[in-house]
Amino acid sequence: MATTIPANPIPATVSHLLQKITDPDPDFRFMALSDLYTVFGIAKSDLLHHDYNVAARTVDAVVKALDDQNGEVQNQAIKCLGPLVKKLPSQMFVPMMEKLSTFRLKSSVDSSVPAMAMRAMVEALPRPIAGTVHSKEVIEAHASISRVLIPRFLGRVTVGGKPIPGLLESDGDLTPDAVDVLIEVVKCFGPVLQDLEIEALHDAVVTLLQQDRGNSVVKKRAVVAVSMLAHYLNEDLLVAFIQRSVTFLKKQSVTPVTRRLYVNILGSMARSIPHRLGNHLPTLVPFLLDALGEEELEAEREAISEGGEAGLEFNEVREAALVALEAFLSSCPTQMRPYTDPAIEACLRYLSFDPNYADDDDDEDMEGDEQEDEFDEDDEFEADGDFDDDDDASWKVRRCAAKALFTVISTRSSGDLLENGLLYRKVAPALIKRFDEREENVRLEVLSALSLLIRKTGEGIIPDFSIDSTQTGEYLNQVPHSRKRRRQSSGGGASAFALALGSSSLSGTGLTSPTLEKIPATGPRADLAGLSPAIVKAATKLLKGKLIPTKQATINLLDDMVAVQRGGLDKYFDQITDLIIGAIGSAGGVTSSASLSVSGGSASATVGTLRIAALRLFSDIAKNHSSTVLQPYLKKIVEAVVSAVHDKFYKISGAAIQTAEEIVKAITPPRSRLTAQKFKNDLENLYDVIIGRTIANDADVEVRQKAIRALGTLISRTSGSEGTPLLPEDKRQTALGYLLERLKNETTRLAAVHAVDNIAALSSSSVQFDAGWIREVVVQLGAQLRKANRALRGSSIVALKHVVLSPATKGLLDDETASTIVNALIPVINHKDTQLLGPGLLVLAHLVQEKPKIVVTPLLTQALCELLQSRVTGAALDSLLILVTNTGQVGQGKQLMGSLLKDVGVAGDPSIVGKVIGTLLVASGGSAGVTMESFVHEIQTNSRDSARASLALAVLGEAGLRLGSNFELPPSLFLSLLSNEYDKVALSAAVALGRAGAGNVPKYLPEILGSIKEGGNTQYLLLQSIKEILQQVSLSATDISQYSDQIWNQILASAGVEDNKAVCAECTGRMVIIDPKAYMPKLESLLKDQSPVMRAIAVQALRYTLPDYNDAFDVVLKGCLVDMLKTMLEDPDLEIRRHAMSTLNSASHNKPDLILGHLNQLIPYVMNETVIKHELIREVQMGPFKHVIDDGLEVRKAAFETLYALMETAFTRISIIDLYDRIVAGLGDDDDDVKALCNLMVTKLIFLDPDETSRRLGSMAEAFRKTLSKKLKDTAVKQEIEKRDEANKAALRVTLLLGEKLKPTGTGGSVEGSAVWTTYWDWVNKDFSNQLKILREESKERGGD
Repeated sequence: MATTIPANPIPATVSHLLQKITDPDPDFRFMALSDLYTVFGIAKSDLLHHDYNVAARTVDAVVKALDDQNGEVQNQAIKCLGPLVKKLPSQMFVPMMEKLSTFRLKSSVDSSVPAMAMRAMVEALPRPIAGTVHSKEVIEAHASISRVLIPRFLGRVTVGGKPIPGLLESDGDLTPDAVDVLIEVVKCFGPVLQDLEIEALHDAVVTLLQQDRGNSVVKKRAVVAVSMLAHYLNEDLLVAFIQRSVTFLKKQSVTPVTRRLYVNILGSMARSIPHRLGNHLPTLVPFLLDALGEEELEAEREAISEGGEAGLEFNEVREAALVALEAFLSSCPTQMRPYTDPAIEACLRYLSFDPNYADDDDDEDMEGDEQEDEFDEDDEFEADGDFDDDDDASWKVRRCAAKALFTVISTRSSGDLLENGLLYRKVAPALIKRFDEREENVRLEVLSALSLLIRKTGEGIIPDFSIDSTQTGEYLNQVPHSRKRRRQSSGGGASAFALALGSSSLSGTGLTSPTLEKIPATGPRADLAGLSPAIVKAATKLLKGKLIPTKQATINLLDDMVAVQRGGLDKYFDQITDLIIGAIGSAGGVTSSASLSVSGGSASATVGTLRIAALRLFSDIAKNHSSTVLQPYLKKIVEAVVSAVHDKFYKISGAAIQTAEEIVKAITPPRSRLTAQKFKNDLENLYDVIIGRTIANDADVEVRQKAIRALGTLISRTSGSEGTPLLPEDKRQTALGYLLERLKNETTRLAAVHAVDNIAALSSSSVQFDAGWIREVVVQLGAQLRKANRALRGSSIVALKHVVLSPATKGLLDDETASTIVNALIPVINHKDTQLLGPGLLVLAHLVQEKPKIVVTPLLTQALCELLQSRVTGAALDSLLILVTNTGQVGQGKQLMGSLLKDVGVAGDPSIVGKVIGTLLVASGGSAGVTMESFVHEIQTNSRDSARASLALAVLGEAGLRLGSNFELPPSLFLSLLSNEYDKVALSAAVALGRAGAGNVPKYLPEILGSIKEGGNTQYLLLQSIKEILQQVSLSATDISQYSDQIWNQILASAGVEDNKAVCAECTGRMVIIDPKAYMPKLESLLKDQSPVMRAIAVQALRYTLPDYNDAFDVVLKGCLVDMLKTMLEDPDLEIRRHAMSTLNSASHNKPDLILGHLNQLIPYVMNETVIKHELIREVQMGPFKHVIDDGLEVRKAAFETLYALMETAFTRISIIDLYDRIVAGLGDDDDDVKALCNLMVTKLIFLDPDETSRRLGSMAEAFRKTLSKKLKDTAVKQEIEKRDEANKAALRVTLLLGEKLKPTGTGGSVEGSAVWTTYWDWVNKDFSNQLKILREESKERGGD
């Protein structure tokens, strides 16, 4: 049937199609409905609003088609209902709902069609949105629900005077679709339903659950309906239902079915309304624990021992109780704290509940050989013939117990049960014992729980950072990745934790041979080490089986152990090596489980994923264990890895190459110095296979990139003085040639750049690279600096630096190549890219020593002058000073000096330009064309020109610092300018005095101290001079001990002046750094001084010391830092507590290893300061207006800043429950700065802990709604409007991120949170659609960059 649908359909179009819906041919009927669906999709929203006749006929025709004998026509009719409802006038909602609610099938046998049709209509009806005025359409839609559908649910509808059964009390078989209609009604219209309607529906569903009618699917959907309705129950109805539940559960005669019903409902409500139900947990939890108690279990065991069968109802009640207990633990963790011990006992009790299998504890002493094939097949326990696993449901109970333990570990380990040893003392041994579980689903849950516990043990470890990491993207001289961790759920699959921790770990880098870390005497890591023998023994039994999911989960568990302990398996290599090799070569002889549990984490386990996991484990073993320990097993490992590299599946091949790279590091110097020759053949085998993958054009791009990286590692390890004999010269040259080819290829260029970088950085003078190869590589690297790819530019300039500075390339760069490098780097300087400037200037600094005339060109001089007209700091400035020094030393400083004085001068920052000119002046000797007298004359003649005088002073100060005792100018020159009428000149003189004094302490410091004693207006400036001296002295290790006491006393004496406080605090901190043994005790005593000024100075001084990295200072600080922090955090003065928060913030960034172990003592102070102190809020009368002032606001902001810092550096040491409580409170704070900080924390927690974030969606939605609904007064000024708009934008940005990254209805969230969030999400998308659109575009632009 061919039809033509107009672009703008009209009612006549619909009328024409209605005639064909009644055609005798089912194909015609189907096509008519299909065309009708298309019409509704493209027509205007008011298509049927003005033709009531056509609208009514359309409704009749589509409803009639629901009873079609052809199933496809029925399905198409249901599909049409939603679009039809959106085109109908709102007056038609009630009549249409009446037709559908009383619709009876006559021709069709599918009883679910009417319910499916009603659900489709409810979904399409206009929904109410909280916070907005309801439209006419929404009101009509609600009326159709209240007047028609709810009575239909409750059986209060009559047809022809006869009542018809309600949807929830059907005479026939009740379908899940009928309950789904109710769920959809509550989901869409729950906020506007009346209390009486909610109560009636709730009672109807509970009554349905209590009846015997309905299958298990119906009952499960009904429990979901109850949990959704619970969100809208008022407090009286909720209390009444809980009392009703308690009454039933108290009865001794309660049937198992009723007991299970109410336990299921309570568990579902815990996920639905955790905050409301949490208040009633003291009443409800005892009933769960009774159901899981020892008494009922013993009674069941006695019944079985007397010849009875294992009760199905007993198992079902225990399963429901454990599921509810898990819901309580995950959704109401705070309220469940008092029940931690009995909950764990109950889980452990039923973890081993297997009434049909006699478990003899003595079997644990059996040798592994006797149980080698224990898990080959799940049905081997049926040998006696009297028992069928199909009749045994006890495995569901054990699985639920394992899941509940997983939840306990997930929510209560960090900073809680892990620290007090409960998890390792009670839970871990029980989990290890259940490794012999006969049911695969349960076994996977047990392994998953133990793996999580091991990962949690390692989350608190601070990894060291290396210049040689093994993860992609971490290369020499590049900043290591941040230590963000993903919290793994039960469905975590492969060990992502091992990957995350390994990416930052120094062990196994190949530069040093890892040694076994000293195990702490106490704590989680000590507990793990104590259980390691038992874990490995049990794991080896599992690895001997044939089930893929079990083997993969076991290998991941071992991988987690290696990552957490940074080794720790050296004693067990003889037990596990062959088994892991067998997993790498698994091509047959393994089987998959008949049914896999998704939550067990290995539902996707295949032979391929098993092999990848085994290869990753070998990679981590090679990285984290000493070369000496590995050597006896390396030969067989290499053979297995080489065979896996040739695998056709790119993921296996790629994983094998990464493992090969780690093995290369293990068998080459410096890790394997004395025994490297033994593995020369193995190294050549690895070389051949890596080269093969590097040049194979048919290999996957990812495989080639990994092979190139591995080749770079191999060549770099054999290009040092000790590794050169391990690889023949011809093979090295061949490999370098292939790398050059790959450097010219677009797809492999970045990997080749990294490989060249590694080779150049680690090469020594014992290897001489081919001059032609070096020149071509340098040209290629220089060409990449013009590319748009930022990562490629950054990697290329670092590689270029290492190539130019390498001793292996000395003397190989000709004039033409040097000129090419200079020309490539000049645009880098002109663009002022801070990432590229530092390495680029170092390259020029090295080249200028060999080829000064080629490097120092007018173009380079011009570029440097333009650079100095902007602000240059940090590493770029240090590199620039090295370049300037080398330029002066080779006699090329005159041209540069002239340009600096003429083209830059006062156009740049005088302090920076002065450093550069002063450095060039000293380095050039007398060849710069100017002398110091010129600058002295400049000061004397231009003292009123602040810019010129400041520049001259900066030059002289830098010259004095570098010349030291050879600097002839007296201190009086600078001291005389401290009283200059221009503050800029006076401050420049103070800084210059300090820098010159640092170069010649005996000459300058006594005069400075003498002047400062006199007091006066110059005291602040003289303190600046002392600060500069102390800063330079701490870097140069100059001895100032004879002046230390005078300096200390003078600093404290000057601290009483308000302007001096900050500089005095910094000077005090510098003194402590220089001589920590002498001045740390004095600093401690200052913290307890009676004067708040002195205490404040001490707090700030300690903060200034923390960024300093000094071993001697750290040793002293370690013993007193925590006590000092506690002292200042307890100070009664608000300002001091604010500084204390900043100090703790700095400690978390700079000295995390000194405070992490004591965070349990410090965190309570931070949490307490985030709470609004109402006693600190006061009202101030200012003229006719009253202003509310919160004296605790600054401390509160500092506390939230500290929480944010701790979340980045010590997330796993903070209770996520307490942390989120404070964040949610902060989101509702009246201060915009506090809200901004909390928004930042939420954006990080979305990734760090998505489960807890999902559970908090409801409370966050309420806080965001409060922010977005804030109205300003009509008299609001521009500043207030901008501040409000910025707060709204921040809230919307977080809202958008939450909406896109999280699934509110997922397993981690609650129904309550989902409902509140969904309502809020709809409101935001309606009222703030333009702002959200702009934010989405900004996000795309950032992603594109």
